[in-house]
Amino acid sequence: MFLMLFLILLLFAGIFGKLFWIQIAATESYSSRGINLVKNSVVQRQRALVLESGRGEILDRNLQPLTGNIVKALVAFPINSEFAMNGQEVSQLARILKTNKESWLSFARNLKEPQVWGTQDGGKALSLSSQQVKEIDRLGLANIKVVEMEDRYPTGMTARQLIGFIGQNPDRVMQLYGSDLEKGRLALTSKIGGAGLEKSFDAWLRGVGETSISYFTDAGKRPLAGLDARMIAPDNSFYPVKLITTLDSHVQQQIEALMDKLNIREGAAVVQEAAQGDVIAMASRPNYNPLQVDLASNNWSNYAIKATAPGSIFKTIVAAAALDEKVVTPTETFDCEGALGKYGFTCWRKDGHGPLTLEEGYAQSCNIVFANVMRRLTATQLEKYADKLGVLNEVGWTGKTDTRDAFEQFDSEERGQLFAAHTPENDEGVLMQTAIGQRDVRMTPLQASNMVVTLLNDGKGFTPRVVKEIQYQTGREMEAFPVKSLASDDGKISAATSRTLLNWMREVVTEGTGQSLQGAKWKLAGKSGTAQIQNGNQEKVNQWFIGYGPVETPRYAVSVVIKNTDPTESNKAIPLFKGIMDILASQGLSNSK
Repeated sequence: MFLMLFLILLLFAGIFGKLFWIQIAATESYSSRGINLVKNSVVQRQRALVLESGRGEILDRNLQPLTGNIVKALVAFPINSEFAMNGQEVSQLARILKTNKESWLSFARNLKEPQVWGTQDGGKALSLSSQQVKEIDRLGLANIKVVEMEDRYPTGMTARQLIGFIGQNPDRVMQLYGSDLEKGRLALTSKIGGAGLEKSFDAWLRGVGETSISYFTDAGKRPLAGLDARMIAPDNSFYPVKLITTLDSHVQQQIEALMDKLNIREGAAVVQEAAQGDVIAMASRPNYNPLQVDLASNNWSNYAIKATAPGSIFKTIVAAAALDEKVVTPTETFDCEGALGKYGFTCWRKDGHGPLTLEEGYAQSCNIVFANVMRRLTATQLEKYADKLGVLNEVGWTGKTDTRDAFEQFDSEERGQLFAAHTPENDEGVLMQTAIGQRDVRMTPLQASNMVVTLLNDGKGFTPRVVKEIQYQTGREMEAFPVKSLASDDGKISAATSRTLLNWMREVVTEGTGQSLQGAKWKLAGKSGTAQIQNGNQEKVNQWFIGYGPVETPRYAVSVVIKNTDPTESNKAIPLFKGIMDILASQGLSNSK
C-alpha cells in the first residue's frame, strides 16, 4: 500500500515537474528543435491579415502610380459572439456599406480568419469614402476596423500585359530564392512575379516584408486587453523601392481606350521616342484580369514582344538591302501585270500596277517589284540587312547592372525570324515569298517600331528601355538603366539609305497605300502590311502599319498589328495608327523627360 502511494506521488511529481519546465523554465526554447512556446501560443491566438505586400511600386515617367493604389477598406475579425453586433448596429453598418443586413450577417457568420469586406466571393476590397470611414468609426464596434490597404492592380489599370502579375510558384521560389527560404524571409507560398515587369524586376520589387494587421484573442476568442488590433510593418525607410518606367500613363490609357473602341480583339501597339527609342506606350489585346489569371489562355501574353508574320512592312528591309548594295538604279522600272507567272506568285492588285520604280513599288506595296528585286539579292545579304535593322534578335534593353551580370527588361521577348530550320534558303520561290514578309518571316511589333527609330537616327539603332531607374523610397537612386545602342555584327545601314526610306514612307501616305492618313493632326509617314496566315484550317490575315510623325520634325515611331482578322474585315491598322498619332499630337509630350 505504501509502495503504491509512493509511486503515485512520484508520478504526480514528474508531471508537475514537466509542466513547470514547459510553462516556466523552457518557454523560450522547448525540445531539441528550439520551439518558442510563448511565441507559438501568441501565434495561435493571432489573426493576421496582409494589408500591403511590401512590393515595390511601378510608376510612369511622371511618377504617376501604375500599381499599388492605397484604399480605405473594412476588416472584420472572428471573435467571441458576446462582442458581435446587435441588430441595430448591423442595420447601421449595412446602410453605411450600401448593402443589406442579410449580406453582412452571411459574411460575418462564416468568418474563420480576418477578412476584408468585398473579398468574400473572390472580389476586391471595397474602397470606402471619407464619409463612410467617419460613420464606421462612430459606431465603435469591437470586431471591425477601417485600415489602409494596398490595391496592387486597381480597376481600370493600364499596360497590364507589360506590368504582368504576381502569384504563387513554389518551384520557382525554391529555384531562385533558396537562401531566403532557409532564412525565413520567404515561404513557399509567397507570391512572386509571374510575368511582365513583375517577373523581370522581381528581385528588386520583392521588398523587405509585409505590412499586416493582427488581432489577438484568448482561447475563448475574446479580445485581449491592450492587444486587440496591432499593425506590424517592416521598419526600413528605404523600402519598398520605386520602379520608374518610361511610359506615359495618360497616353497608354488613351491608346487602350482607342483599341477597345475599334473592337480590336487581338493585337498590339508600340510607341517609341524617336530620339533614343524609349517606350512611351505598349498595349496588347485581349485584356485580362491580373487577379484571376488563366495560364491556359494567352490573354495575359504581351503581343507587343511576340513574333508574328509581318507582311509588306518587311519590304523596308529588302529596299534597304537593294539601296545599300546598289543592285537597283533609281530610274529602273519593273513591270507588274498582277502575276509573276511562276510559283503562283501574285500581286495584291490583280490587274497589275504597270511599270514601277522601286520607289513607286514601295509606295504602292507592289509584290511583283519586290520579287524581281529579290532576284538580285542573296539570302545572306537579306539576313545581313535584317540584322542591321534589328529584326532578328531581341531588341529590348539588356546588360549588366550593379547587382546582376546579365539582365533583360522585357519578360519573354521573342526573336525575329527569316527562315525556318529546314527551309531551303536559296530557293528562288522561297526568297520571293520572304521578300514580301510571308512564309517563315516573323517580327515583333517592338522590333518593327524600333526599326523605324533606327531609320530616324541614320541607321543607328537603340535597345528600347521601358524602365529608366529604380529608386529607394527616399528618392535616392538604387539602379540606373542608361540609354544603349543596339549592337549588330553587320554594322548599320547607311545614313543616305535611311533618309531615302524615310522619304519613301512619306510617299506611302501622299501617293500610296496610306493615303487615308492625310487627315491626321500631324503629317505622317509609314508603311502598310498585310500578311496571310493559317489559323487552324482557316485563312486569316495580320494587318500592320508602321511609321513616324510629325514628318517635319519626327518625334515618335509607332507600330501596330491587328492579328488573326478575317480577310473580308475592313482595315483597322491604319485607323489605329492615325488615332495613336492624333493622341500624341494632342499631348505636347517632351522628349526631354
